Amino acid sequence: MPVVGIPVERLRALLGRPLDPQDLLRHLGHLGCDVEGYTQLERVRCRACGAIHERTSSEEIPPACEVCGAELRASCEALPPLEVIRMELLAVRPDMFDPGGLARALRGYLEIETGLPRYPVGPPAARLTVDAAVRDPRSYRPWIVAAVLENVTLDPDALKIVMKLQENLHWAIGRNRKHASIGVYDFDRVEPELVYGVGEPATRSFVPLGAQSLDARHAMTLREILARHPKGIAFAGLLADHARYPLLTDRTGRVLSMPPIINSEETKVTAASRRLVIDVTGLAERTVGRTLNILVSSLCENLPGVQVRAVEIRGPGEERRVTPDFAPQAASVSTARAARVLGVDLDPEQGAALLRRMRHDVTVQGDALCVSVPAYRNDILHERDLVEDLGIAYGYHNIVPSLVPTFTVGDARAIETLAESTRALLCGLGFLEVMTLLLTGEEVHDRGLGRAPAVDAVRLANPVSSEQTMLRTSLLPGILETFRRNVIHPLPQSVFEIGEVTLLDSGADTGARDVRNFACGEISPRAGFEEIKAIADAIGREFRRPWRLEPLEAAPFLRGRAAVAILEGGGPVLRFGEVHPDVLERFGLQNPTVLLEGDLEALGGTAASAATTPVS
Repeated sequence: MPVVGIPVERLRALLGRPLDPQDLLRHLGHLGCDVEGYTQLERVRCRACGAIHERTSSEEIPPACEVCGAELRASCEALPPLEVIRMELLAVRPDMFDPGGLARALRGYLEIETGLPRYPVGPPAARLTVDAAVRDPRSYRPWIVAAVLENVTLDPDALKIVMKLQENLHWAIGRNRKHASIGVYDFDRVEPELVYGVGEPATRSFVPLGAQSLDARHAMTLREILARHPKGIAFAGLLADHARYPLLTDRTGRVLSMPPIINSEETKVTAASRRLVIDVTGLAERTVGRTLNILVSSLCENLPGVQVRAVEIRGPGEERRVTPDFAPQAASVSTARAARVLGVDLDPEQGAALLRRMRHDVTVQGDALCVSVPAYRNDILHERDLVEDLGIAYGYHNIVPSLVPTFTVGDARAIETLAESTRALLCGLGFLEVMTLLLTGEEVHDRGLGRAPAVDAVRLANPVSSEQTMLRTSLLPGILETFRRNVIHPLPQSVFEIGEVTLLDSGADTGARDVRNFACGEISPRAGFEEIKAIADAIGREFRRPWRLEPLEAAPFLRGRAAVAILEGGGPVLRFGEVHPDVLERFGLQNPTVLLEGDLEALGGTAASAATTPVS
């Protein structure tokens, strides 16, 4: 997961309480953050676009600015180092990706400030009209939400926080801009009548963010941006299948951005910006709404004194919305069920206090906790998510481990014990184990062995290829296929396999049953019936199951050179013999081959696990 550096001094200032450095790390760990520790970051500023680049002492300055693509190493401006807490981003909690959001969570956890944070939203400061073209089913990004921030004060570090938060949200919620992308602009540089529509790739143009100036010679068409601009090249695949591209403009036609690729240089945010307009475009209404709520609420925490103003969004037809919408989400959790899941004693009043520490508002109604979930929480989808919040607030480290009242002792299934003993036996007889695929095709499995298609085979209704049309009913084709793939290697070759074969069974719940078989084979100039019969005798001796041998006339064996082993008072459990020359030819084998296959479950019997240890 990506690693973020949280500026220590800014976090402490926003927390509002002195905190020992180690205590801070400990509390972050209790909140679920994967913290690496404190470190010093070296920083440089791109002279072309002003973007700040951070690196550890072991990292080099990148050759080019990741924002504008300008040469960086020779022309960057060095900035004072910054102490940060490095931690991996917790993907389910994007509201904790920045100092403000993290301080908000810590203030609740430490009971400095509990309950639902509130962010007043003023009347609309702008209107945004959605063109019907972006709601077309073929459109890539049909949804847009927006907000205006006033009374903004940005220093270089605050500007860096805004940019980093934007990119981290692109990763966590936007799935690398696929599901949601964010644009932040200087509101004083645009008209308050915005339009979200589409543009023609070959004719519509603007100066993309990072250009050296606003001169018309730096303007690029939408198609040129995808082909030449660093951000366009990186995300061109998101618009590859579309004839026209999304475009956000103001009433005069001035371009703000080309979602989800790049903003315009003309409306970029600088340290001098005092009013910002933010938009989020994407595929689903909930995703873009939550993303906007997280970003705006985090900026309110990071930039004290900022004022939020709404944007009125007018869609096709009669659609009217006002965003952002900070109305809390209603949810509930049973105290008794939560206590049982967590394994702690918990009464409703205690549960309510714990959830308030996680920045929820709570009312108690008997056993139920009726919760108002903050609009910036994207992870609360089920009662169990609230149980997790209860566990975090209670402290998993405070839960005393206890032994379960009833113990059970696990053991291997009898068939697995039997398979392991058989594996040891065959390895002791000089065979190497192979594993072949359960899926096969009639060409190899049946016709390759010179037999009619198996009537008890499970066949696939929609196979992906002619080589995978059925589940195997025998392990022998896999042994021969292994020999075919190893014809270039020295002889003799001796291999075995223990695995499942699948047979149709109308009496089974699924209409089929799995049987554990074992098979072995040898290919060499001297391979013959006597060698494979000696192997069969050794197997019978180790299993201590008396049997009788009868001649076998069945593919793939040579007539008069194969046998079947039949248990006394039972049925056939083993078949072995020399492979017919026609079968060898179909598999491209030029040396004599012998095969053996047995039913492991039938051979082991009901008392198999007690009598399968090979005799020394």
